[in-house]
Amino acid sequence: MKHLKSIFLALLLAAMYPAFSFNWPQLLFESDNFFAFFGEPRGSTYTNSLQFMAQDAVTAADSGTVLISIRTDTADMGWFPSTLGNAVILSHRNDMMTVYGNLETIHIDSDTSDVTEGNLIGESGSSGWQDGFSSLEFQVIDTKVKTVINPLVLMPSIEQKQKIPIIENLQASSDSGTWSVATQGTKLSAGIYSLYIAQQPDGMTYKTTVAVNGAVTETISYNMLKQDKNRLCFSGKRNYTYNQIFPDKARQFVAEVILSKGKNTISVTVEDIFGNEKTLSYTVEVI
Repeated sequence: MKHLKSIFLALLLAAMYPAFSFNWPQLLFESDNFFAFFGEPRGSTYTNSLQFMAQDAVTAADSGTVLISIRTDTADMGWFPSTLGNAVILSHRNDMMTVYGNLETIHIDSDTSDVTEGNLIGESGSSGWQDGFSSLEFQVIDTKVKTVINPLVLMPSIEQKQKIPIIENLQASSDSGTWSVATQGTKLSAGIYSLYIAQQPDGMTYKTTVAVNGAVTETISYNMLKQDKNRLCFSGKRNYTYNQIFPDKARQFVAEVILSKGKNTISVTVEDIFGNEKTLSYTVEVI
């Protein structure tokens, strides 16, 4: 099943970005080389980048044109309040753009216009707003549709530890209150409910799917961030802002469902970017 899902993901991305992929901007061997994944909570918004763990050389993920080189330690850029710190932004074919932020040093000359895949860009460091982490902050942006893409979906596969996603503390919330669906004997009144699970402790999810009585009611994908009214959103049946997905530090929204009278079976599936998946089903009596 996981193999078929991996094939489906590859075909989907191939249709969206034909003959396009990026190489790794830093050497790494397994998923533990990251301290933050795309889509994780970051302050009061989503993380819109892939943040590497180690301080190391940074190279161009693909051949392209240098759009801008931000050097916060120079007199002409010292006024620029860049959260990326020292950074290089490259433009690529198919309206794609890559951002290399939080660099300690930049090795591209100010008059350089083009780079080739694998060319040295600089060294990662802690020049940005990273709370002292010495790491590369890497972004992939589709400028045509104004979408920030999870870099992992366009990168070569890497070794990852099999950390199965968790599904804990499923809650049903409405204007009347919040109930634990997993608590034995829970009875709900018929109506519309928002469902929440506990946030993932080890990395961000790639996709959540909820079904009620066998019918899928919502699938939220975490592979792209879209801009909607100047807010970054993930998409399901509608666009979801940060506060809608993460109403607090403990919960993550997964669906809005309609529960009718009688016994209702709620199935929740959580999948991470590496294909690890977990599904749990709950039966709740609705009166």
